[in-house]
Amino acid sequence: MELRSFRRAYDTVYGTAFQALFLPAWERGIRGRDTLKHLALLEQSQWFSREELNQLETHALRDLLCYAGKNVPYYRELFQKERFDPRGVRSRADLAELPLLTREIVRERYADLVDLQQRGKNIKKGTSGSTGKPLKFEYSRSSECWRQAIKMRGYGWAGYRPGRRTFFYWASVAAGMPSLKVRLDRLLKRETFFDSMKQDEAARRAALELLRRSRPEIIICYTQACAQFARWIADNNLRDWDDLPVICAAEAVLPADRAVLSRAFGPDIFESYGSRETMLMAAECEKHAGMHLSEENLLLELVRDGKVLGPGESGDVVVTDLHNYGMPMIRYVNGDVAVMAPEGRCGCGRALRRLERVDGRRADTMIDGAGNAVPGIEFHVLFSDARQEIVRQFQAVQNAKGEVVLKVVRGRDFADDAFHQVTNRFSEYLRGLPFTIEFHDAIAPHHRSGKHQTIVVERSQTV
Repeated sequence: MELRSFRRAYDTVYGTAFQALFLPAWERGIRGRDTLKHLALLEQSQWFSREELNQLETHALRDLLCYAGKNVPYYRELFQKERFDPRGVRSRADLAELPLLTREIVRERYADLVDLQQRGKNIKKGTSGSTGKPLKFEYSRSSECWRQAIKMRGYGWAGYRPGRRTFFYWASVAAGMPSLKVRLDRLLKRETFFDSMKQDEAARRAALELLRRSRPEIIICYTQACAQFARWIADNNLRDWDDLPVICAAEAVLPADRAVLSRAFGPDIFESYGSRETMLMAAECEKHAGMHLSEENLLLELVRDGKVLGPGESGDVVVTDLHNYGMPMIRYVNGDVAVMAPEGRCGCGRALRRLERVDGRRADTMIDGAGNAVPGIEFHVLFSDARQEIVRQFQAVQNAKGEVVLKVVRGRDFADDAFHQVTNRFSEYLRGLPFTIEFHDAIAPHHRSGKHQTIVVERSQTV
């Protein structure tokens, strides 16, 4: 008991010191970023009335649209064509006058979507998305500050704070040891990472040992991978720790997931929703009554057949990033489907709009050569990290015999060496399964809905 009390006291002291000294020194002093300034605003604005939030949103939206119309070639052309005057925007409803921004448009008009003044200064990223078509994009460094602040606040509702001992059960992209800079950053923040793509018995035991040794105060994870890990812990009666909050990302949390995670880690299970294009878009608060949208940083619409939908209706997620002036993504269709929760203040007191649920974000689960489950969503990571378009589209199909075929459409930046690095990782996680690659000019939809399904398992697997 004395050792446990000492550890708790040390955790409190270190966490307080990190928040008061180390974090400000890093963000303001070394990086010169406004992250903590934005966080201070967000801690206040989350308690604003609906009217105040609407005013904040409209002001940010009008500023973005005016800037884009003046400085970004694509929007200058679009606004002229649509006879759209951003100065006249009075509410989010005015956005409906503009057409949607699709992935195809981003690919075709990439150069015209980048602010001429920010070219070469933006942060460049990539994503595979639910359609299996990797996409390059970029965003301004000022937008990065907002994204980090939004994450701190949203994850903070679950108890996360930089400096608290955090266990990340997360998919790893790069092979080998992280860089010295990354390891130092994780050490100071007291973050421990384990590759969630490894789901065999030995890997799970290694993850359990690391979990016990690191004694985290909170867990951040990929939903399905952690649900499988939690089921293994619960079924084998391996839990020997107090309740831990768990923040789930990358996939929706279904009732069965929440139940098994609660058995392994306790009742505080928090769902979050984000994407590489915009980072955290919504997060669950302590009332677990839907996910609060990050409205100060983005405007989210649900659209079907060109019509903006209201609460309770399922529609395509359309996002406008309010602070990405480097490559404005205005009315961007991100490929997800969601339902908005009823309007009104949450039981927590926040008036931020809420998502009731996010659909269409779960990938099939493959079975590796040793009979272990491998969540399909994690294979998306292997094709999303590269900044170049090595692969234009992919689809992994596991047939009834367990054999896997990776169908690939080469991208304009395709190179054998870079592609082999990705496929070697892909093969590593399949652990001995027969594995072949097919190159195609195009990949037809595998689903009756007409949408491309990136991970296809052609038989019912018992996980």
